Amino acid sequence: MRRGHWLLLLSILVIGSGMSVIYVKHQSRVLFSELRELQRRQDEEMIQWSRLQLQMGTLLTQANVETTARRKLDMVMPEAIRMIRLPEPETANGAKREQ
Repeated sequence: MRRGHWLLLLSILVIGSGMSVIYVKHQSRVLFSELRELQRRQDEEMIQWSRLQLQMGTLLTQANVETTARRKLDMVMPEAIRMIRLPEPETANGAKREQ
């Protein structure tokens, strides 16, 4: 090959290498931008999750459960509480079961 051919081949390789660098840089920027967007969305989801956790904790308090039971289910506290003790169960052979 002559010197002119080598020069042409090297020029093509240098231009190809430069184009590859440009493409890779562009892809890197696009992927970095996508990463930032996903991180932003993740942060928003974490904030929403925290709000839901707080709301669930608030809804499960004893006072809120009692209020909801009274309003929506028309439940009331019993006036008198009676305790009835049931006899202890016996086993098959008639002996009382140990606890």
